[in-house]
Amino acid sequence: MSSPREVLDLLREMTGQSVVMSAAIAKSVELSSTDLEVLGAIQQHGPLSAGRLGELTGLSPAAVTGLIDRLERSGVARRRPDPDDRRRVLVEMASGGQRVAKQFGALEQDALRVVEGRDERELETIAAFLRDMYEVGVRHMARLEKRSR
Repeated sequence: MSSPREVLDLLREMTGQSVVMSAAIAKSVELSSTDLEVLGAIQQHGPLSAGRLGELTGLSPAAVTGLIDRLERSGVARRRPDPDDRRRVLVEMASGGQRVAKQFGALEQDALRVVEGRDERELETIAAFLRDMYEVGVRHMARLEKRSR
């Protein structure tokens, strides 16, 4: 039976390895790791407002604006008017984002095979845990952003 400490240690190992892999992929497509991860959020959730990107990442409005500017300059994302509210702008993947998405193809297929090997109850437990840990990360990112202002 696993202990809370063992689970936390495994989570740290997994997230650390993920950071190293993200840095390698980001370097290969000439983006920063943060830019790469935010582009992933845009790809996963569809066109997003700058405010929603801030909510998803815990980044400040100023940091999100700079990040969107960098993604646009690199040709992987673009701003477009929100069809439901002309005062808002949405950020979506641009054609250059496809070269980035290709870097994750094999990784996603391998991960999907692992996830597909779990039963429904396990998936519910894993999903709840991951949602909780994601919220912990967003809260701590927002705390760090406040300190740096």
